[in-house]
Amino acid sequence: MNNFQFYSPTEFVFGKGTENKTGYYVKKYGGTNVLLHYGGGSAVRSGLLDRVKRSLDEENIA
Repeated sequence: MNNFQFYSPTEFVFGKGTENKTGYYVKKYGGTNVLLHYGGGSAVRSGLLDRVKRSLDEENIA
């Protein structure tokens, strides 16, 4: 087996209502701007996109 090093600085957050903390996590890691990319229309129809946008607005993330 070859020697290797693996570094994965990723925090996974799961659970009910965690989309409402999106802005908090973006800010926690120094983010200041976000590009939202989504597929069909289910993110809009379910209200998920609005909840994520609201969270980002509350943290003043563009």
